[in-house]
Amino acid sequence: ISAQQADGVDFWQIHINNISSGNRTTSDGVISLMPNPSNRFIGRTEVIAKLKRHFFTNTNDSPQNRKFFLLYGMGGIGKTQICLKFVEEMYDSFSQVFWVDASSSGTILQALKGISQACALDGSPESALRWIGSLNENYILI
Repeated sequence: ISAQQADGVDFWQIHINNISSGNRTTSDGVISLMPNPSNRFIGRTEVIAKLKRHFFTNTNDSPQNRKFFLLYGMGGIGKTQICLKFVEEMYDSFSQVFWVDASSSGTILQALKGISQACALDGSPESALRWIGSLNENYILI
């Protein structure tokens, strides 16, 4: 794990290896194209524990004090499954869960449009970003 400062924001990076990711499915509009969790996913408890510590160590943080965590690595090594497991275990800690497929600019725009439509905004990616940025609650954007 390594930490970097970018414009005063801590970004924690973790490089992981070895687990395949699940299939994609549609869900409700707020969690767009959320992949199916793998029933064969095991382990990674250390990585998930680091995510929990990072997001929930200081419970006095206000929602305006956003935390970021960058999970990166080669395709097919388990990044998606780690995120799915983390959300499954911590679901009650978030008022909203947003899933954005960032595999291309087109999939990012599509997910943001879906969020905008599901939240009765104008359907544009920009309105989704403005709305998410204005939330004063604990949400997670994956």
